[in-house]
Amino acid sequence: MMAALAYAALYLLALMPGLPLGFALFGRRHPAGWIAGGALGYALTAIAIWAPIRAGVPSALTFVIAWLVVGVLAWAIARTTTAALVTLPPWTGRDSKALACVLLLTLAVAVPPFLRAGASDAAGNRYYRAYFTADFVWHEALSAEVAKFSSPPRNPYLATRPIHYYWTYFLLPSIVAGSTAGGANHLETFLKVNACGTALLFVSSIFLCAWTAIPRARPVAAGVALAIVASSGEGTFALWRFWQRGVPLAEVRNLNVDALSNWWMSGLRVDGLQRCFWWVPQHSMAYALGLVALAVVNAAGSAAPLGAIVLSGLALAGATLMNPFVGGIFSVAWGAAVVIDAARSGALVRRAVRHALAAVPVLLAVGWCVGNEMVEGGGSALQFGWLGEARNAPLASLLLSLGPALVPACIGVLMWNRPRHRAGHARDGDSRGAPLHAEPRRPGAAMLLAILSLALLYFVRLDVDRAWVGFRAGQMFLVAVPALIARGFVAPGARRRAAIAAALLALLAGAPTTIIDAYNAQDITNFSASPIGPWTVTITRDEHDGLAWLRRTTAPTAIVQMDPAARARQTWSLIPSLAHRRMAAGQPISLLGGTAAGTEYADKSARVRTMYETTNAQQAWEIARSLRIDYVWVDKVERTAYPTGITKFDTSPEWFENAFSNAEVSIYRIASRH
Repeated sequence: MMAALAYAALYLLALMPGLPLGFALFGRRHPAGWIAGGALGYALTAIAIWAPIRAGVPSALTFVIAWLVVGVLAWAIARTTTAALVTLPPWTGRDSKALACVLLLTLAVAVPPFLRAGASDAAGNRYYRAYFTADFVWHEALSAEVAKFSSPPRNPYLATRPIHYYWTYFLLPSIVAGSTAGGANHLETFLKVNACGTALLFVSSIFLCAWTAIPRARPVAAGVALAIVASSGEGTFALWRFWQRGVPLAEVRNLNVDALSNWWMSGLRVDGLQRCFWWVPQHSMAYALGLVALAVVNAAGSAAPLGAIVLSGLALAGATLMNPFVGGIFSVAWGAAVVIDAARSGALVRRAVRHALAAVPVLLAVGWCVGNEMVEGGGSALQFGWLGEARNAPLASLLLSLGPALVPACIGVLMWNRPRHRAGHARDGDSRGAPLHAEPRRPGAAMLLAILSLALLYFVRLDVDRAWVGFRAGQMFLVAVPALIARGFVAPGARRRAAIAAALLALLAGAPTTIIDAYNAQDITNFSASPIGPWTVTITRDEHDGLAWLRRTTAPTAIVQMDPAARARQTWSLIPSLAHRRMAAGQPISLLGGTAAGTEYADKSARVRTMYETTNAQQAWEIARSLRIDYVWVDKVERTAYPTGITKFDTSPEWFENAFSNAEVSIYRIASRH
């Protein structure tokens, strides 16, 4: 508990460098300034703490100095503005209560699964929900690698290579784990607290973006809540199908409920926002920063002053640092909204040229990602066209995955009328930005992002992970729709009643998915079979002790090898995630690589398999030395897969020295020479 509280305080400190910029943008007294400043602060802190790593002088002291320098620079820049660059409608107590309600909802969804991830029983065994091992546990491996302060970080599943993944979000928990006494033992706690803090900031940004378009507390809160808890109809569909076929309803425990459009229809895979909270907080932070930029264009349009344009560019750059693909999509949506608004104003060229300045920080962020080898091969992996799963039941799978959010959003778009007192635009160069009244605006930026996201969903994919773009596109759609849903709630008369009725039906259809998903995500008592093994993965006390021994006694850069082939999708990241050590060969299920024959992952994994399988100790030793392996891990998985090959490790001390043993685990040190 103390580690969680201490890290929560550090997380809040990490947001502080951006607060002066948020206040300059929206004002110190307006919560929008705090929300925007917090998101900007996280990105600025990440860059600050990266600098000592890049310079080769990582330490707690240099990290603090870098953080202070960035904070002072942000404060100095913000002092050049005497008033808020963008004037927003007044924020009332009703707005604060509405935001507080959606934040409480966020915590109610986000926290329980984290409390149960890695929980221990009385015997010391630890338990993880299977799908947590696909993301949360892999994030622990990534953070443990970043905590070694290599620049760029190494690939923990292919130790000879740098890691080609956007690790910016993980810098904060990593440097705390790597620069504090005993910090590595609390890395899971740091990641959980970081994810919960990010979920709150993420939802606050969704609320802000919708509120700047529709400055009405209850409609916006209702739109955000609907997007969180009722975006998918898959849970209701599962309940109906089970009832129709006489299947016990308890069988929903054995479903990946937010993936049924793929499981049962072979269609597109789309995840709800609840999974952003649990499994992909790095994307949540990218969305939060992108939404800050969209909030500016919502409020000020193309008449935004130069300072607001620069800060919009900084927010888009932060989104790019967290996820280059997401940052690029938000930049396109933001730019399109600016151009459309500028065209309507009659000053297209002048305003568009001024806003081009926002591209500078975005291009710098792209250069930073390229320089750190985060995106190598990413462009060549993109495929365009109506391909694969997008062609399978395209309409039915869309309605199943996103229908409860999509239908109210469409109704909101169709049912608005032009307000009698539209907010006007300020003159070009007006330092106060566009004056706004509390009348709804046309949420053009949100609509553009929603349309762009649906296009990505159907016409873009990655060949290395064909579901990845669909996941990101679906989530970007969901962060866009609250403004559209809220627009229906403020329509007049019968239109408003129709929008509310549609939203209530959507809530009834969509809530079961999130309820089932939230229950399943925290359920570590279900050991029945899933498509990738048991729903609950067990790390025994003996395994835990062996992993702790590795963390405690081996060098942080040691290469510890288990057999990736025999483990498949269950404990595929055991050593990198829980021992915090690199492997010479692995089979990662993230974007780090595939298992196709001929790849370096597959080739080296095949050599590792031979090392375990052979009964010739010298041959196994030669393979281990050629792969620069320092230690070999053996537990029940390797013993079951290679019953005759494992014997050589115990009978050949001249090649393999037994460094650790208990009832289940043996760890062998590779003899240095012969």
